Amino acid sequence: MLLRRTTCTTFLSILAASALVACKSKATGPAPLPTAAVTRGDIAVRVQATGSVEPIDPVDIKSKAQGMILQMPVEVGTRVEKGALIAQIDPRDVKNQFDQAMADDVVSSATLTQALRDQARKDSLFARHVITASEHDSSRAAMAASQADLVSKRASLDLARQKTEDATMEAPIGGTIISRPVTQGQIITSATSANGGTTLMTIADLNRVRMRVTIDEVEMGNVRVGETASVLVDAFPDHPFQGVIEKVEPQAVVTQGVTFFPVLVSISNKEGLLMPGMNGEVTIKAADLAGVLQVPIDAVRPTNELAPVARMFSLPVDTLISQLRRDLVGGEGTTGVPGRYAIVALPAGGYEMRLVKTGPTDLRVMEIVGGLKEGDKVVMLGAIMTSRPPVPPKLQIADEMKRGAPVSRAVDASATTTQAGKPAAVKSSTRAGTSLKP
Repeated sequence: MLLRRTTCTTFLSILAASALVACKSKATGPAPLPTAAVTRGDIAVRVQATGSVEPIDPVDIKSKAQGMILQMPVEVGTRVEKGALIAQIDPRDVKNQFDQAMADDVVSSATLTQALRDQARKDSLFARHVITASEHDSSRAAMAASQADLVSKRASLDLARQKTEDATMEAPIGGTIISRPVTQGQIITSATSANGGTTLMTIADLNRVRMRVTIDEVEMGNVRVGETASVLVDAFPDHPFQGVIEKVEPQAVVTQGVTFFPVLVSISNKEGLLMPGMNGEVTIKAADLAGVLQVPIDAVRPTNELAPVARMFSLPVDTLISQLRRDLVGGEGTTGVPGRYAIVALPAGGYEMRLVKTGPTDLRVMEIVGGLKEGDKVVMLGAIMTSRPPVPPKLQIADEMKRGAPVSRAVDASATTTQAGKPAAVKSSTRAGTSLKP
């Protein structure tokens, strides 16, 4: 009896399952794809990078005088004013050179005085025809030589005076001593020597420092000189510092196959909290867009990436490429992004591939400058890559993307952003597209 009931129950279950499958096969149709609405909102575009603090225009101090350091009243970290004493070199050698130059100048001056008097006598004698012209010319030559010797001795005296002054070193700028590789009693060489001289110390004004960061080339379109930035260092995680982009260096740096560009951010350091070598993170305010058309970043793809669309709509990629303008899909050896597209759900059913023009992004949503209008339903292209419906939906391509369409026919922008940041509506077009069948 139990066996009969079990057999009957199994038969009824198989019968019900068969009926359900038959019912489903009759009602099966294209499953709706995951979509998101085109809306208006604000986009805060930010670029982040890490780097280290460094002084602005540090000055390496070298001495024109050479000898032993007799006095060095500053240490690393000492704040000095412009003109303050920072080192005293042994002045004995330069003082002796100055005294010798002074003596040479006195002798040269006396020699010139004697030559002038002699020339005056020779002029008188020559006028009375007492001496010959040759003797007169010799006296003039002696006077000219004395004058030249005096000029030379005066120059040597001035150089000796400068060397005497150079033995006493004063700070060329006001700032902080950030390094001091020599000590009192050490013998140094002159900066004018063949080896370039000994560096006594490095001074920098730390009232304003800068952060050197490297930014990926993909983000460089959002970085401009003069934009504001917020800086957080590891030493003060709760104290943000405000900075400004001072410079974007044009020479790229390639690290592990990725191209970066060095960017210098100038930071006010009146409090003296930032010190050279500190590590931190820079957040650059690239743009603040208000009330612009936006879609999730997952809804837009470059036109040379057609794999997710071809998979979802059960179309060969080559067939899809053959329907698109040649300039949109690129070719072998081409680089860059030919264009961007979105898949829009049509009110009457089916989907349309449209060319879109995009603006900045915050890596969550992207501004739409043209090709879509508010309220359009766009397919989330990343989500459809994980599944493939048993019945593929229909896809059509907008006219401006079709093969043979003029390249000059740009996408009609349904909304643009004015300089004040307010959206301004413009005319949009709805064209019938060419339907593609799998």
